[in-house]
Amino acid sequence: MNVAVASRLAVSPYARRLARERNLPLEALRGSGPGGRILAADVLEFVPLEAPAALADAAPAPMVAASSIAAFATSIAMGALHELLAALESSGKVFDIDDILLRAVGSAFIEISDGAKAGEAPVTLELGKRQVVFAATSGMPLTSLRATRLAAQSDTRDDSQKPATLSARLLPPSDIRPMMMPLLPGRAMRLTVSVDSAGDHAECLLTADTAAFDEATSTAWLAALKSAVEHPLRLFV
Repeated sequence: MNVAVASRLAVSPYARRLARERNLPLEALRGSGPGGRILAADVLEFVPLEAPAALADAAPAPMVAASSIAAFATSIAMGALHELLAALESSGKVFDIDDILLRAVGSAFIEISDGAKAGEAPVTLELGKRQVVFAATSGMPLTSLRATRLAAQSDTRDDSQKPATLSARLLPPSDIRPMMMPLLPGRAMRLTVSVDSAGDHAECLLTADTAAFDEATSTAWLAALKSAVEHPLRLFV
């Protein structure tokens, strides 16, 4: 890599690390951030151009290692959240678990050690076969977050092709929960939340591409999510 050229490129620290881990030259990437800044999503979604047939015959391209997919699970106690939501509802402020989930997801990205991820970690909420992107769930007031979510549910837009780090899916209450969920295209993480029939606990399954989020980071992220939901008052601050 030409060091002089690379140093002039606007690249987020996390995107630079991802590119280095994947042996991708920064000059080959097109930044989607402000002023052409290269973000993590640009690295994750990079697809190399196919070599011309003549070149391919002369020098076959090296094999690219497949992504390592891992799953992490935890059980979250929902008692404190239900009590808080009931108290808020009695005062005329109504929120759903979907709203808290989106806020907790953003909070978890801030809590993990690599702070560079937080500013470039848009997430999607899975709504049936479509997705809706939320770019800043941690900094958005919960009332605004709820209004945005409800508006998204009432329209038909699909953000499946837009960059996002994580997709989140809230399953209907059930005592049956998935043990593994595939990553959606273009997403490095997928969170599946299944609340039991009694509503006392939520089983959370995190599927992650460990080439983007290693096991330690994925575990720390899920622990931060669990803590945020089990101590929900701080999500309203």
